[in-house]
Amino acid sequence: MNKNAAPPAEQLLYAGSISNNPDWQFPSHKHDDLFEILVIKEGEGDFTIGETSYHAVKGDVLIYNKGILHAEKSSKEHPVFICYCGFSSAREYIVPLDAHPVIRANKYSSEMITLMELLFEESSMQEEGYEQIAGHLLSSILVLVHRMLKLQNHAQSLTKNTLATEIKEYIDGNYTQSMSLKQIADEFNISSYYLAHIFKNTYGTSPINYMIQRRMGEATRLLVQSEMKVWEIAKITGYENPNYFSILFTRVVGMSPKQYREHHNQNLSYAEGMFIKQDDKKTDH
Repeated sequence: MNKNAAPPAEQLLYAGSISNNPDWQFPSHKHDDLFEILVIKEGEGDFTIGETSYHAVKGDVLIYNKGILHAEKSSKEHPVFICYCGFSSAREYIVPLDAHPVIRANKYSSEMITLMELLFEESSMQEEGYEQIAGHLLSSILVLVHRMLKLQNHAQSLTKNTLATEIKEYIDGNYTQSMSLKQIADEFNISSYYLAHIFKNTYGTSPINYMIQRRMGEATRLLVQSEMKVWEIAKITGYENPNYFSILFTRVVGMSPKQYREHHNQNLSYAEGMFIKQDDKKTDH
């Protein structure tokens, strides 16, 4: 072994997990000589970092810089499951002191949870070479933290209204495709919860309901302006199952696709008849 080798920039001190305890809480405390990283695997809880309180949910990552007071408390209704680690480092901070210490769930959350679980497993088993593996895992976790933080900073640089508008435009351009709330959220590197929250605050409905309205609007147009069969319209508007499409159409529009087409055709025929009669009257003079 090279005795002159430089010590690693970070050294793992401990790793652990907390789960299935609705009464779990930890009073305000700080660590002057180490950093902590927590990731919420399941459930939710309330956390105070410095002088600010945060509510954290599945996929969120919390960063405690050294010397920062923090306190934790699990939700009783949805007990929190946390994976965490503590480590020393020559760095002054893991996230800048003026940065948000809670990184909201995004597309990297699942990978972060997996890495933290592996780190806990290696630390617990302590098999041959575990220090090296744990060191590599910790390094990967820190890289992921900064990726997640970068995504969050980008999302926060957009105003909520601008982001909601971009989401609406994305749905408008892709509503005929198969889309879930998570897929839309991943497209914008934000959590499903945050996506639904800002969209509803801006437009008064959920992203999925808006997508359904767009699909039904296109379906009504095709029923009126084309002779396409109902199953064809269902497929074009994003539904592989025509029966499900008909049920949803009836729920949204108030009548079945067939009834809608017949009703509109009757009204159209009546309007055309009125026009012809009025035209005939004009020719009598």
